[in-house]
Amino acid sequence: MPAKTGGSHAFAALASMIVGTILSKYVWNHTPPLADAATTAGTLLTRATGTVFSRDLVGTMAVMVALSFVWGVIYHVSRHG
Repeated sequence: MPAKTGGSHAFAALASMIVGTILSKYVWNHTPPLADAATTAGTLLTRATGTVFSRDLVGTMAVMVALSFVWGVIYHVSRHG
């Protein structure tokens, strides 16, 4: 059982990192309101944690979180009906 769910989650993490990096460039270039929302979220995150992130990393992280959330919802619905 852990091998099945662990493999799915590992694939989701890897896919969200790769796709998040690719899609973040699209977000910054073609959807400025979404890019501004990601920047605002990144600013709040850096204030809360005291860390520093680059603008590109914040965009990638925002897309990765969204993809991971969608993957989790789809996984839960398909697994638990």
